[in-house]
Amino acid sequence: MSTNNTYATTLLAATPYLTLIIDLITFVIGTTGSVCNLIIFTAPRLRRNACVFYLLCATVFQLITIIFIVPIRLASNNFGSNLDNQSIIYCKIRYYLAITLPESATYYILLSIMDRCLATSTNVGIRAWSNLKVAYRMSVGVLIFIFIANIQLIVFFTIYNNSCQIKPDSFETFYGPSYILILAMIIPYTLMLILSLKTYFQMKKIKQRIAPVSNSSNHTQTSRFESQIIMIILLQIIVTSTLLLIRVVSYAYTIFTSDNFNKTLTERAIENFIVQSSSSLYFFSFAISFYVSTLTSKYFRDIFKKRIGHLYRHCRKQ
Repeated sequence: MSTNNTYATTLLAATPYLTLIIDLITFVIGTTGSVCNLIIFTAPRLRRNACVFYLLCATVFQLITIIFIVPIRLASNNFGSNLDNQSIIYCKIRYYLAITLPESATYYILLSIMDRCLATSTNVGIRAWSNLKVAYRMSVGVLIFIFIANIQLIVFFTIYNNSCQIKPDSFETFYGPSYILILAMIIPYTLMLILSLKTYFQMKKIKQRIAPVSNSSNHTQTSRFESQIIMIILLQIIVTSTLLLIRVVSYAYTIFTSDNFNKTLTERAIENFIVQSSSSLYFFSFAISFYVSTLTSKYFRDIFKKRIGHLYRHCRKQ
């Protein structure tokens, strides 16, 4: 028993240090990477691409998430801030934005792969939907939908037992996590999987049809760009969905078993470790977009180098 208690105590003590390290890394590399992504996605040669516009929107919400959510987590978990347990308004707004902001980034990534699916269609009418005018409207529509659909979270979260949470033993205890799971994970990532597979087969069909006819450099460059941007999106989907799954499952388990008073100290320590670390890793997934794109795509590396060179020369002229 004493060994278990020692293990639990050690784990409880180590958890804040681990989350502190992850959150600090997320804030530093996430802010830097998001700014670099903004530099890439606003390049003149990419501004007219609807898919890149969606990725630009996703980057903006990733940056807002990192700047807004991560410092709050740092203050709450490591520097004694308990404002969310004292102010019900702060409690509600914090968790509403903590769910809505990263969810918005996720749906913009969904729109980016949807655009690639439209752009690679063999149907001319379907391909016509891949344009900036549609992208502007879709981006606004999705944003309004997400912010309205999550308003109920403001109602669900409250201060209970000196903690900002969904009240246990209530309808919201089961409905809230289930709703978040469906809207934030099942729907977008299922659609991403379907659209990714469809895009892959469409691109394969296009290559088989065009390759024997045309070997022009323009076609080769366009095909390479399409392949690289789809690869970047898919890597983001894989990383984010994996870390989101861990977070959602651990969070749902905590909510559904919150009325179980028979948990041992070790079980509670392990549960706390998984919940806290998975939450930190989930936000970390929004910090690596730039590094994924530059490591996997020479095209984006070249654009970034040229943009940095241009900005440097511009600053020297000032």
